[in-house]
Amino acid sequence: MFIMNIPLETIQLTESDLSEYSARLSSTQELYSLTAPAKPIAQFGWRDRWWINNSPAEQIALNYWFYQTPDEANTAADVGRVRLTSRTLSKFGGYQTAYQPVSNDQLELGDSVWQYGANWLFVRGTVVVLVAEIGGQITSETTLQIARKILDKLNKVIK
Repeated sequence: MFIMNIPLETIQLTESDLSEYSARLSSTQELYSLTAPAKPIAQFGWRDRWWINNSPAEQIALNYWFYQTPDEANTAADVGRVRLTSRTLSKFGGYQTAYQPVSNDQLELGDSVWQYGANWLFVRGTVVVLVAEIGGQITSETTLQIARKILDKLNKVIK
């Protein structure tokens, strides 16, 4: 599938990309936009669920959303991160989503980056990616390494 001249298959991780983790693809699914039904609406969204170490107890979900423009992608990620978890943090007399911004000084993982535990949400160009561990069994270092693999593939296709 081609979205904004980026084929999903060129950035999607494969079994060989994840071989060091003994990964096994457990399911795939088309996704709605992070902000659905509100705008901006993704042109296309996809999720791959992987078992790490061939164990269903160690799962990651790799989510990819494609938008028309970088502004739409950044807006969708920023607004949509509230919907990714019901967890909140108490800040300045109120509550904010647990997905908090990470500055590029701390970590380079795309144009915009948010983190919650071992989960990474980032934007690169018109693509939003979420690398989410399921079940609390996978470290943030591992999910960050996996997120960087996706970023490397994105950087090869985005000029």
